[in-house]
Amino acid sequence: MRDYGHIDDETPSLAIALFKEYRGQGIGRRLMEEILGLLRDMGYTRVSLAVQTENYAVKFYTSVGFGIVDENEEEYIMVRELED
Repeated sequence: MRDYGHIDDETPSLAIALFKEYRGQGIGRRLMEEILGLLRDMGYTRVSLAVQTENYAVKFYTSVGFGIVDENEEEYIMVRELED
């Protein structure tokens, strides 16, 4: 799918969200770990996402290994390598 986080046809992009009352409980981290594990098991070597530059989640994505590879006035494109 060529969404905002699309970088190439071999790299899946993702998006997650939690209702405010569920944030800060480790649920997002566990969900992300499961997603990354599934993608790794499917043979993908990296994953991308887009996040608005002002979004609090930028810190979270960085903490789970995503790095900024591109940006514009409104958002970052971030990538996480999926090692074996």
